Amino acid sequence: MRPWELRTGYVRVLAQRNQDSALVQAANDLLQGISPADTMRRYVHANATLDFLIDGEFGALPAWEGVDRRPAISINDRGEKARALLALDKSKKFLIRAYVAPANLAKPDFNGGEPVWLDPDVHGEYAFPANKATGDTDAVRQDLNTATLQDNGLHGAGVAVAIVDTGICRPHLAKRLGFNPTLDVGNSWTPPTLATKPGLNRIGHGTMCAYGVLAVAPNVTLLDYPLLLGRPAGEHTVSATIGEMMRGYLILIWRWAVIRTINQSALVVNNSWGIFHPSLDEFPPGDPQRYIDNPKHPFRLYIWLITAFGADVVFAAGNCGKGCPSAVCLQRTSGTIMGANAYDEVLTLAGCDINDTRVCYSSQGPSIAGLPPQKPDITAYTQFLGSKIQRGPRGFEPDTGTSAACAVASGCVAALRTRRPPTATDSATMIATLQATARPMGGAVPNYDDGYGIVRPVAAGRHLGIIP
Repeated sequence: MRPWELRTGYVRVLAQRNQDSALVQAANDLLQGISPADTMRRYVHANATLDFLIDGEFGALPAWEGVDRRPAISINDRGEKARALLALDKSKKFLIRAYVAPANLAKPDFNGGEPVWLDPDVHGEYAFPANKATGDTDAVRQDLNTATLQDNGLHGAGVAVAIVDTGICRPHLAKRLGFNPTLDVGNSWTPPTLATKPGLNRIGHGTMCAYGVLAVAPNVTLLDYPLLLGRPAGEHTVSATIGEMMRGYLILIWRWAVIRTINQSALVVNNSWGIFHPSLDEFPPGDPQRYIDNPKHPFRLYIWLITAFGADVVFAAGNCGKGCPSAVCLQRTSGTIMGANAYDEVLTLAGCDINDTRVCYSSQGPSIAGLPPQKPDITAYTQFLGSKIQRGPRGFEPDTGTSAACAVASGCVAALRTRRPPTATDSATMIATLQATARPMGGAVPNYDDGYGIVRPVAAGRHLGIIP
């Protein structure tokens, strides 16, 4: 019987283990673009049991225990200091993926007493069904005053934007935009189980997000990270997982902060994905093994690290708003901004239409209990006819969801970063600036519908002193 045939009724987890030469090498394999399966074979043979099935294809991730309790890291610590701090062989603990019998998780000696966290499914933040477009790309540009941005040289040159999604179809973007966007193939990353090449993925959600970025900041350098396609080996019916996201973020941290092959002056990471419902996280509220309401989940460290080293991380709020929640929300409309989408370190986006009205599906705060309650941070435009990735019975469908809003906001951040790199303004200050300069939509500021209001990149540029 093959291992994945035993997974019915099992729980997929990220389990912490002591350093082993195979785990160090497996992590290095991922960084080198090599499948870790061969390296993990000995470790799996020695450590797997019928109650603890190890996914050797996943490899291993450094836990970098204690790093988050060190003095503040800054953008200036990239390079040799980051290499010394994050050396793989200095990590005493590693994370592996395993499938375990649920009853064993409650045992105090399970996994040798080492922590175990859930590795739940995640999805792109589409809004279904798509509604009528309230405008087009030109209307978005007009509302954001991108002409003033570009008149002041704020067009994204020298800024890398990683699209963490389903992959980019560069030819489609070129057709829609009228120019061939810059794609850094060497610093893009495809999970080992995928055969597609960067920029040549199927037209879909990731292409829509890349379009939203480029509509505001056309000169950015795209990085293609199709992590939402990185499904666990043998699991053809599930989506990607938090573990897949962590693998991609390991690559980004390494290339941005340690070996510095991402040589642009700034890095923006667009995350138009999330977890739809608490039922995907199987354990009760407050359980330390959960992801959605656990500020100590290991993914939090990865997010903290990349932002501490100067990257801007942008997340969609979700599509579970009280007015017309997406069907996948199962009618849950409270506490739906969950997991990384609610972390302090990230900029979280609600969505509005071209008429400056909050779209009815945009998730509202407060965030799920256990994480910072004041989310979303700001609002950006969605529900516009833009990328034309999908044709419906009435013609092309609009770009929808807080996914599109997230991408538009990432474009705004990238535009500002053209002349305000993280060496001058760190990611926390950039978030505060965008909050302070957003245009309120009515009521108290901030609020749980639209945060501080609609993003206004020109006002933010003036606040930063890069627009007269």
